[in-house]
Amino acid sequence: MSVLPLSATEYVSAEPVTNQEALQTLKRITFWTWDEDVSMLLQNYENINLNDVNANYVINELNMHRWGQKITDFLDLATLLLSFQSAEYQQNEQLAFDQAKLIINNLRKDINQLILTVHPGFNLNHHVLSETYQGLNIKIAVFDLFDPILLEQQIEHYPNASIEAVQNFGDPVQLNHGNTVIDVILAIAPKATIIPVSAESSTYHQAMAYLENRPDIHIINMSRAFSSLDNALDPIFSQQLSHLLSQKIVTKSLGNTGTDVDSNVTPLRESLGLASTGNLFSYDLALIKEFLPTINSNPNIDHLLLAINLDTFADQIALSASIPGNNTLAIATSLSTPADAVYAWSTANFESGSSFAAPQLAAISALLWQAYLEHHPQEPQNALNKVTQALKANTRPSNLGAFNTGLGLVDADKALQHILYPSFIKQI
Repeated sequence: MSVLPLSATEYVSAEPVTNQEALQTLKRITFWTWDEDVSMLLQNYENINLNDVNANYVINELNMHRWGQKITDFLDLATLLLSFQSAEYQQNEQLAFDQAKLIINNLRKDINQLILTVHPGFNLNHHVLSETYQGLNIKIAVFDLFDPILLEQQIEHYPNASIEAVQNFGDPVQLNHGNTVIDVILAIAPKATIIPVSAESSTYHQAMAYLENRPDIHIINMSRAFSSLDNALDPIFSQQLSHLLSQKIVTKSLGNTGTDVDSNVTPLRESLGLASTGNLFSYDLALIKEFLPTINSNPNIDHLLLAINLDTFADQIALSASIPGNNTLAIATSLSTPADAVYAWSTANFESGSSFAAPQLAAISALLWQAYLEHHPQEPQNALNKVTQALKANTRPSNLGAFNTGLGLVDADKALQHILYPSFIKQI
């Protein structure tokens, strides 16, 4: 009588192994001989005192929100290394590999679930706003890079939202960065409509033209870099962006360079003896700086919201954050929100960076836009200015100052009051 092979799940049930054994199995099968982070993470996890678990301990002391991505990176590399082996070798080892990978991946999920039990969540002061408004009938374009398979899964996962088919210009690389941005937006504005837009560097103008020709789009989240030409701001892109800003709010990540807009290392990093991050996309900061005078000279396009990344508890800027510094134009259009440990459904990990601060601004803008339209149905043309003004004029002060946080921390509920009761707000 023949015996059918066990599936990976059945095999785990039949032959239980420890996390350490699973890790060693993966390393043996892939001929891994160099140092990796996961061994130490497993040891640290086993030594955790669950009675002492709290947000500060888990996030600040253990940096546990970074563990999931480190485990994911290890598993991805292990999978790639196995693919380099012969077909016969892969066939012989695949079952043991899948079993061990499943165990380590389940550990990653357990770690992230533990973090979620103590994570403070979004720090936007949006409790009243989100009780009534969820972004219904508000359209947000996400100009980014996407994994199309994940997009299909997101459509099923977010039944209250509407996610349109991705608009590809050229053959952009497929990455899940934009999927994570969508996760952040829909976690705050679960009934919004999402328009994914993706482009190569050579097709930026086409993508921007598409956005210009969609007057129904209210907000654009741009975690992609501004377009450059000969190491300067692309003049055609600049014109297109100016036109978009006369019609829509654009939320843009300020960056993760560890510097201010003038390229000086942040005081936080300097105090720790650190240089700038050397981020590959740091050139974007210079392009933002070059574009800011355009807004200053034309108040009709003052609808750019730059996002500064703070740490999880808003006590300090994120270690990698780009900040306005002494640039008054950057201060005047920058808002701060914690995005140093944002949980994303698509990756099932905590993501960090101003790329995930910007979609928080986009989502809050969507809720406020919906509120304005419902309370001022006869004046839809004023929504763009009113929502932007409400966000900029109503922020929470921070002892970090404008140098670090721009206009300050987002205060969505106060911005809502500004929209609903403008005359009252003026009096106080």
